[in-house]
Amino acid sequence: MFRILVVCTANICRSPAGEVFLARKLASHAVEVHSAGTLAIDNHPADETIQEILQERGFPEIANHRSKALMPSVLNRYGLILCMENDHLAWVRRNEPGALGKTKLFGHWDGQKGVDDPIGRAKEAYAQALNTIEAYSATWAEKIVALGLCS
Repeated sequence: MFRILVVCTANICRSPAGEVFLARKLASHAVEVHSAGTLAIDNHPADETIQEILQERGFPEIANHRSKALMPSVLNRYGLILCMENDHLAWVRRNEPGALGKTKLFGHWDGQKGVDDPIGRAKEAYAQALNTIEAYSATWAEKIVALGLCS
């Protein structure tokens, strides 16, 4: 089973969305997708606006999300760690440098771009972030399958 961890800051917006999109796109493969946040407080639901938009788009599973704090000790359990921005890559570098080789930006295939945090902004910013995360998820899913990382 190939395991993927999606990382953002609070684990209530971007990384849960990435988790949901990747899990759906890789559902027919032997893959587990989880998410966590570098500054997350455990057991918070996903942001209300993210839940609203994802449910409108047909992803009701977001309602079950509960935030998880990222602990360095869990990084070795994953074959791929996808970070939403460079600050999250820096967190991995500081806390578990041995995991850097399998840690990439979510926008790796789009010029190493990060995904901006929409928290506290207009609903349109959330929708745009979700569009970006969904597009990057599709690219990652294609690459993971093409590289033979999962069966």
